[in-house]
Amino acid sequence: MKKFTLLFLIICCFYTPETLFAQAYQNSWEFGFGLTYPRFYSSDVRPLEGNIGGFLSLQRNFSENVALRLSADYDYIKGRIPGFNPETNMFYYTDGTPVPSDAANMHVSLMSGNLDLLYYLAPCSPVNPYIGGGLGVVYFKPTWPGNIVNPTLVSKTTTQLNLIIGSEWRISDDWKLLSEFMFNSTDGQMDGINNNNRQGAFGSNADGYLMANLGLVYYFDKGEKSKYCDLYSGITAQIPNENYPTLQQIDSLITAHIPKEVEKQVVVEKPVPVEKKENNLVLYGVNFEFNKSRLLPEAYPILEHAKEILKENPDVKVEVQGYCDYIGSDAYNQKLSEKRANTVRNYLVNAGIESNRIAAVGYGKSNPVGDNKTAIGRAENRRIEFKILK
Repeated sequence: MKKFTLLFLIICCFYTPETLFAQAYQNSWEFGFGLTYPRFYSSDVRPLEGNIGGFLSLQRNFSENVALRLSADYDYIKGRIPGFNPETNMFYYTDGTPVPSDAANMHVSLMSGNLDLLYYLAPCSPVNPYIGGGLGVVYFKPTWPGNIVNPTLVSKTTTQLNLIIGSEWRISDDWKLLSEFMFNSTDGQMDGINNNNRQGAFGSNADGYLMANLGLVYYFDKGEKSKYCDLYSGITAQIPNENYPTLQQIDSLITAHIPKEVEKQVVVEKPVPVEKKENNLVLYGVNFEFNKSRLLPEAYPILEHAKEILKENPDVKVEVQGYCDYIGSDAYNQKLSEKRANTVRNYLVNAGIESNRIAAVGYGKSNPVGDNKTAIGRAENRRIEFKILK
């Protein structure tokens, strides 16, 4: 069970899907709570199972990446006493008999308050890994069996150093699942043994313990929505605020590319999809869903007409060229234009055109034919062209 829990927390901390999207907020507040599994690490006692703990947290997110967290923890940690040490004359039973190694168990009750700075690595992902660190104030009370003499057994309030790695899993717009590892380095007497073996953080004379935290986080004040994620994966989520073409303007745009001899015909009944441009045929009206390579219904009649042209000219070989407008990064548009060109090629091949007659190439947002500052110009740039190879 322990190995399964450890594996689950490691996956929670490091797994980050790339295909999902989440909303980030600025100047938000979060409240968290959950369970803790603490365990001795770099101390004089040997760690045991059966530990338990819990935490509460209040967090202020200053930006999409940076947050400050105040937390309170209670932990109950068990260990096994190392036994008699002839160099230090420890440890003896009250009857004067030396304590055999690993013969007796002890535990520590520990309460701490921590202030940690967190840095989030993927604020636009629904699984958001983070790293962090900070300081805390800790009160510990080691408890040993009453029949063992331990002159260094004390309860103490002191400070501790925290190092953190974890992930937040978005469940809904208000809730997140938290999974986290913490390493805490504190006073060398936390386990009841005055530590002189330099086992703490950075080789210090300190005791340390690990915490595996699993809990829930709730946004109780989201603040304002961030625009940080609008350009996630190279895609703008917001469309520029400008005057969009009316239906009449769209109709005029389509009509302008229909040869005069068929101007009076209904486009869907007998589409004329091509405009000659040197050795290229421009297929106006072959449109795709936003940010996808899936054809819209109005593209099918035009592609059917293109198929008939290719069947009537069996010696012609063409290169299907895909183009995008300027919205998005160069790399993203390049990949999208290739997918769209391949969609058209696959359609024609499935319609009966020999595959060796058609090549598919994406040109991204290069070679614009319209003004990318206007909606009409961008519509002209989102196009498919046939380049006649033979």
